Amino acid sequence: MINDIVANDVGSIDGDALLQLYNRELIELSAQVEEPKSLPRADARATCISLICGSEVTVELSLKEGRVAGFGYIIEACSLTKAVVAIMARAIIGKTRAEIAAAGAELKAMLDKKSAPPSGEWGALKILEPVIDYKARHESIMLPFDAVEKAFSSL
Repeated sequence: MINDIVANDVGSIDGDALLQLYNRELIELSAQVEEPKSLPRADARATCISLICGSEVTVELSLKEGRVAGFGYIIEACSLTKAVVAIMARAIIGKTRAEIAAAGAELKAMLDKKSAPPSGEWGALKILEPVIDYKARHESIMLPFDAVEKAFSSL
């Protein structure tokens, strides 16, 4: 079943590594955002597309006093990207642009420098640690954070 779900996500990753990357928790997270979630009134909207794999993420934000009050999304992407959006959907409400950017920077440092994973409400991003050695997947993992930053920049 996992091989069917991730057939388009990976190139030549052996079976054991595949199971580490695409474990049950990651697949369950990615399934949580299969259906788009639109906001009735978004203050900002942005789309980002991965040039490497073609994953596409559109985010919508509604803001109140500089904090995210609502989060919408449309995703045509791999399971890794969807898992990040699922975690983001739980953690982003009430956060400022700077707090979201800090979580994204922690995730990028984990991927690029093998630093500690993000903490607090973003701690679930730890699930992506097995992807550290697969540099080609890093862009799609960061895509939701890039889209949120682009949405904030459009304000």
